Amino acid sequence: MEKQEKQVSKLRRPFVIAGAVTGAALTIWYLFNNFGRVTAVPDPIWARFVNIALLMFSSIYLANLLRHLVEWVMRKK
Repeated sequence: MEKQEKQVSKLRRPFVIAGAVTGAALTIWYLFNNFGRVTAVPDPIWARFVNIALLMFSSIYLANLLRHLVEWVMRKK
């Protein structure tokens, strides 16, 4: 059997990097808001880890979906 090479999009890397940068910015904002609360009790440590992981995952996933949409629009032209 012959292995078929799967073509990797040239837009993949920039969109993943943009998603990671967005996730990092959202994480910094979340932590700043969480520690900056004066009247409320900050989230427990496990909730912070879960929320940071969700922020990073969702931002990279949405960037990948946006990449697919951009590639689809480019093919339609």
